[in-house]
Amino acid sequence: MSQIKALLDGLNAREESIFPEDFAKSGLMAKDITAIGKELKVKFPASFKTFLRTYQMPSTKVYICLCGDTYTNSFGITFSRTENKYIDTEEDQIIVELDWFNYDVSGIDAFIKSFHERNDGTAAWAKAGFILLGEFRGYKIFLDGKEDVVYSIYHEDLYESEDYDDPKAARECMEENAHEFCDNFEQFLKVVCTGKPFDEDDHVLLGDEKEEEPAEQPQEGSDAYIIRRGEPSDTPIQNQDKIGGYPTYLPEYIPEIKLSCGYFLMEIYNHGFADPDILCWQVYCAEKTANTISDIIEIRKGAPLYDVSSKLIKKRRWIHEYPLFLDPCDPKKIDERTSAIGGNVPKLAKNSFKRKKITYLGTIRGTLVPNTELAIGYTSSGEDDGILAMGFDEKGKLCVEPFC
Repeated sequence: MSQIKALLDGLNAREESIFPEDFAKSGLMAKDITAIGKELKVKFPASFKTFLRTYQMPSTKVYICLCGDTYTNSFGITFSRTENKYIDTEEDQIIVELDWFNYDVSGIDAFIKSFHERNDGTAAWAKAGFILLGEFRGYKIFLDGKEDVVYSIYHEDLYESEDYDDPKAARECMEENAHEFCDNFEQFLKVVCTGKPFDEDDHVLLGDEKEEEPAEQPQEGSDAYIIRRGEPSDTPIQNQDKIGGYPTYLPEYIPEIKLSCGYFLMEIYNHGFADPDILCWQVYCAEKTANTISDIIEIRKGAPLYDVSSKLIKKRRWIHEYPLFLDPCDPKKIDERTSAIGGNVPKLAKNSFKRKKITYLGTIRGTLVPNTELAIGYTSSGEDDGILAMGFDEKGKLCVEPFC
């Protein structure tokens, strides 16, 4: 409890204009929080439980400092506390007002009442395990109680949920549209309480040495390859890494065309990456973009060839058929701009892969294919600056996730 208490005491001392009085002690004990969790059917991470047992924190506006690319470059404004308004800025750090939502911890009934009131508009998210923590400039902040990860999601993206009242649909919506804001609740508290500049891309508080991790070094002698794209082909490419066109082999099941997903995107072959019985993997995505991966199917040795005339599988629109080649390289020469097998986990994927315990394999950048045909994510200049990060989960299954 000492770390959480120290952070809150520091905030109380630093922001006398916001908190002119000392915080009152929480009225909850450990057994009360256990009872609340059972009643609400919500899991609370250990650090959040400690927070609830420390002080009766009011809901209020606080000021946080951001310095990552996700918000700093897109906002272009910062909150001036002296002028009490947002002003234009070209600085690489910005201040934003955060509406910090807290719950009544004076007792069990008071907490449950405040929880329902606060989550009235996002009840499905609460039932799915997401605890609303706050909001800034249209971005809602949720704590995933199941994983102890703090997410931000633009409020309009909540309506991307297939069913606004369904907890399962709410979790799927978060997986597809939310951004990992902080590693965990305790880091979120540090952002709120210390006022230090927070790089929300790398999840590092500047000046907090304990938050920084040494840079990963590529393994000496490990297999690494630059992924090179060939010229577009007018004839079907078979038994070759490729993007576009139709698959070489008939999969065990035909992906369902649902919500514009289930369209063939690419075939990645097993160059000694996994079980030798696996011949390749087929990746399926949305009809017009690779920013939603719907199916990843293992093709094992002995699979029959796919008959294009059967029309069982839909190919993705507006993308040519390109062969891909793997050129051996020194892993130390792979950087964030390279489509490659091996090297370090890209910054965009690092926290997600760490949380999901995915062993990194490689990355395909949107710029690998010309004219933004992959369509993962766009910059203001119109370039495709998204990535498809690949890796293996704990069960050895290939994962391909888009990030932009």
